[in-house]
Amino acid sequence: MRGCSRIQLGATIAIFTTAIFAPASVSLVEAAEAATSPALVLPKLDPLHGKALFASKGCVVCHSINGVGGIDAAPLDASEMDEAGNPFEFFARMLAGMEPMLDMQEDRLGHTIDLDATELGDLVAFIHDADTQRSFSMDSVPVEFQELIEED
Repeated sequence: MRGCSRIQLGATIAIFTTAIFAPASVSLVEAAEAATSPALVLPKLDPLHGKALFASKGCVVCHSINGVGGIDAAPLDASEMDEAGNPFEFFARMLAGMEPMLDMQEDRLGHTIDLDATELGDLVAFIHDADTQRSFSMDSVPVEFQELIEED
């Protein structure tokens, strides 16, 4: 598999396991910070870094946030995400769409996007963080990706 492998995706799912058991009022970032299991080391999730990655890695070419970005894939506004931030649901949808997503990356960007587990975690934190998303605008998007964004 190209780009983010199934193994990388599986490892990243482990980052979010504590969020499943957290109350809906607890964010993914708070759930990761609260994890205490010595068997599971969770990185600190950073939605601001996720915002930068969303733009700089090219996710914005196909996905949009706040109406900024491409229309070829599902919008990723926090207001449309599972309120409890269920990471298993999010990753199940991502895994189901992985082959078309990788094909689209190759077609639109000329390569597949490579993310490590921490970067993917930061992206998911951004996708679920309405406050951080409010500051996302076309000014956040590198010029080379602005030119690739197809609009209606």
